Amino acid sequence: MKKKKVTIKDVAKLSGTSPMTVSRVINNHPNVSEETKKRVLNAIEKLGYRPDADARAIRTGKTNRIGIIVSDIRNPFYSEMVGHIEDVANEKKMFITFSDTSRDVDTEKRVFEEMIHMGVDALIIAPEGFEIEHLSRYADRTFILSFGVHLPDLPIAEVWIDEEAGARQAGEYLKSRGVKKVELLMGNPRKFTTLARISGFMKGFGRIERLRHFRVEYGETYRYVKEVEELPEAFFCYNDLMAAGVIKALKEKGITPGKDVLVMGYDDAYIADILELTTVKIPIRKMVEIAFEMIEKNKKEKIRVEPQLMVRKTA
Repeated sequence: MKKKKVTIKDVAKLSGTSPMTVSRVINNHPNVSEETKKRVLNAIEKLGYRPDADARAIRTGKTNRIGIIVSDIRNPFYSEMVGHIEDVANEKKMFITFSDTSRDVDTEKRVFEEMIHMGVDALIIAPEGFEIEHLSRYADRTFILSFGVHLPDLPIAEVWIDEEAGARQAGEYLKSRGVKKVELLMGNPRKFTTLARISGFMKGFGRIERLRHFRVEYGETYRYVKEVEELPEAFFCYNDLMAAGVIKALKEKGITPGKDVLVMGYDDAYIADILELTTVKIPIRKMVEIAFEMIEKNKKEKIRVEPQLMVRKTA
């Protein structure tokens, strides 16, 4: 005869609590007394209710769950980031809970709070950056790490990219090539990342005549360059995905990237190598390894990472 599955109601009945209280204990919610937690834990162990996951988590205070929040998984940078996080998490026998906010700050706030209440051991977030109050709200409850974005006034850990230093290298390089007219195709003008990349490029290159902002999508820059009549000597794009749109449009117009018009991206995601794209390399794997080391050692530091220029055929 098949053994009846133990349910959360069985645990609640044996421990003299409610199913909601059992759920709070399982998810390591702070608003549960030690006496109640002990009764629930004893009931879980006696009944054999998910002993290899939640009961152990209650005893150790660890769930082995890491929350990941990114703004757009279709962006190659974030897909590589999540892929590396999954690889390292598997090596360390940790579980990943992932969410894509589709570049919406309200969604970011909602998902952020949901993951906190799930009881993750740590939360790695690549934030939009221009609304940040929610990032510090639960800093005393969960290890929160900003991936890529520097937020110096918040009491959270960071592995942050020195965007200005990376973009400055791109500007200096184009200036050294004798380029006079460059157009910047950037992302959301409110994002800290966008502002830092513009500022850094101008520090390296000098005054720019043309700057346009787009949604960070391949099709946005493709359609723009396809229709524009007056082309610059060079394009510096917010990321490699937008640079890919530029390259496709130029080729369809009979213009050779790297010869007739220089094209530069940012990130050095996998498509950069395929396109032979000159870009600014962000060491994603290195950043992920640093992030896990900080999580494991509970080091709430702010680690700076400087990108490096990668010169290829398009510039």
